[in-house]
Amino acid sequence: MRAKLQELDDMKSDFLAHISHELRTPLTSMREGTHLLLDEIPGALNNDQRQILRIMNDSSQRLIQLISTLLDLSKMEAGMMEYQIVPTELTRIASSSIDKVKLLADGKHIQILSDFPPEQLWIPIDGARIEQALDNILSNALKFGPMGGVVTLQLRVDPTRNVGISVSDNGPGIPAEDLPHVFDRFYQGRQNGKNKLPGSGLGLALAKRVVEAHEGKIRIESEVGKGTTVRFELPLAPVSQRG
Repeated sequence: MRAKLQELDDMKSDFLAHISHELRTPLTSMREGTHLLLDEIPGALNNDQRQILRIMNDSSQRLIQLISTLLDLSKMEAGMMEYQIVPTELTRIASSSIDKVKLLADGKHIQILSDFPPEQLWIPIDGARIEQALDNILSNALKFGPMGGVVTLQLRVDPTRNVGISVSDNGPGIPAEDLPHVFDRFYQGRQNGKNKLPGSGLGLALAKRVVEAHEGKIRIESEVGKGTTVRFELPLAPVSQRG
């Protein structure tokens, strides 16, 4: 029975990877086409036409990001993702993630606070993948955070030779019954126990895979009405090289 379930899970991952690849090409063409129309013929479009093109452009970009996340997650789950582990300066990665979500934060008047140590933090990681994980965690905090709220990104080095990264918000919090499932693929919590929260349910699942591939640990702490903190630790050196 276990072998059959594994076979079905592998088939599902292969199917999702194939469909994701097939969808990404036409969506990219649609995004580039609408972008070209917006840039090249400004005088020929009225306000309604321009607004429709902007919506099409934004929607195609969101779908491309969703498909890329799904494709990456399928590769990770199949053990096919290749990681380029090199010494990387972590505060630069964290600052880049903040820059990428700034527009989303500004739209909700959310303040993003950064709490970094004064010295540079060089650590052996795949910088692109850790940044991808951090992008998803920050985006979640902003999506679920209240208007005018605060999100804090903190970096710390602890005595066990780990780098600790945390993202905290003052949002509505996560019910205790949902906490065991927040890292499950496609899992969406419910607001006030009724309505599903927005999002694909992939961001935290991907972040967990990335952190664990770096021999790190990730966890989430939350209390309804008080906010949520996602914490993960990365080793300053690979586990096999520690004394």
